[in-house]
Amino acid sequence: VDSGDGAAVRVAMTVLQLAPRAAVRHEVDSLGNIIASSLALRLNADLSSHANVAEASSTQLRANDGLSSPGFKLHGAGFILEASEAEPLLRTEPRYAAVIKSYRHGRDLAKRPRDAWVIDFGFLEEDDARAYAIPFDIVRDRVKPERDANRRAVYARYWWRFGEPRRDLRTALEGLTRYIATVETSKHRFFVFLDASVAPDNKLVVIAIDDAYSLGLLSAAVHLEWALAAGARLGVGNDPVYVKSACFDSFPFPTAPNDLRHRIATLAERLDTHRKDALARDERVTMTGMYNVVEKLRSGETLTPKERSIHEIAACGVLRDLHDALDVLVAEAYGWPWPMAREQILERLVALHDERVAEEKRGLIRWLRPDYQIPRFAPTAPVPAELALVTATQEVTTIAEVRRPWPTTAVEQLAAVAGLVAQGPRTIDEMVAAFSGPKREQVARHLETLALMGEVLVDEAGRFGTAVRVG
Repeated sequence: VDSGDGAAVRVAMTVLQLAPRAAVRHEVDSLGNIIASSLALRLNADLSSHANVAEASSTQLRANDGLSSPGFKLHGAGFILEASEAEPLLRTEPRYAAVIKSYRHGRDLAKRPRDAWVIDFGFLEEDDARAYAIPFDIVRDRVKPERDANRRAVYARYWWRFGEPRRDLRTALEGLTRYIATVETSKHRFFVFLDASVAPDNKLVVIAIDDAYSLGLLSAAVHLEWALAAGARLGVGNDPVYVKSACFDSFPFPTAPNDLRHRIATLAERLDTHRKDALARDERVTMTGMYNVVEKLRSGETLTPKERSIHEIAACGVLRDLHDALDVLVAEAYGWPWPMAREQILERLVALHDERVAEEKRGLIRWLRPDYQIPRFAPTAPVPAELALVTATQEVTTIAEVRRPWPTTAVEQLAAVAGLVAQGPRTIDEMVAAFSGPKREQVARHLETLALMGEVLVDEAGRFGTAVRVG
């Protein structure tokens, strides 16, 4: 204990009763006095009385496979360079840009970005790394002595590499111009785009997706409530922790029509730009500072003089408005009314999660990045005919048009048709054209079956699309 005031300790006490007719939860103050009580039919393991998010979030969805990861774990501060070291090297030897990269950790996102750089040899062999002579010598001088003393043989053997260089993350980021990141432990939960050239630290959770539509979904209140309920807590401030397996890998994303995807993407681009412009405008502005102000604007609390300055410089009222508008659009993507109470959001998300789990058991997987995920995680599954992304400045763009083999069994055919419908509305003829060899009556029969099951709906133009459930 470093302070005369003692340690900051949180205690949870749980009393169990055999087969009670109801569950009672009491909240107490620091003196043990009951300050609030609630009655519920049941309490979850985390003592909440709403939907059992903890149980649902323990089952990950295949649709989200392979897209989230912690950043790189260096195991050696000697990899990090100051700007005064990195910039001259990059000027004199431009080829060093392959291994000297801009570097971000949690504080860079929560406060303001430092001008820090890192030497990243990835999975290069020692002789290949030595070809970058000066960076190699820097790492040998600053990192190798520490690694030689490390008890883990692999750290000592590959001393020029990060301790955890994240092969899967590097593969997922290949070909992307940017990716989504959030701070693992943070008072406020927010997501930002980082340029693909930036090396993320282990204290960042990386989402290997570059489209603004996904940024919008993650930034909206629906996902933030899930993350708050599914994640952990840490530190004196009891700050929320974004646990990727529970918060992202198990989260049920909506299936939205293309026009709504475009509107969400446009708004998300504005959100990301607004915050970055504010940070560039004045050194007093930080991400935490902006969201502290937004929190007070929502609650009606009086701003301090410092917060008032940040409010005026960063236009925090507009930041709040952007989030409010995003919440409305994302709720529309789910087919839900808005606003909703937190308990209602979580009840609906748990129900949707369980529905998605059942869908995936039947073979219907709503991949977030099908072009990347299917070849790696489901190579025998049907690939949608169109892989589309939406940005703030362009309409839906066809990335690939591929005719897929028509499965031999009726069950596989049904799953293939359902998987294609999940990617967007199509007519029967468009569905037939997406596969190699099916008869039109076969596809029509499978669509009728899916319609009877409540999985698809047909619009006035004869296009079949995924049914949206409410509840």
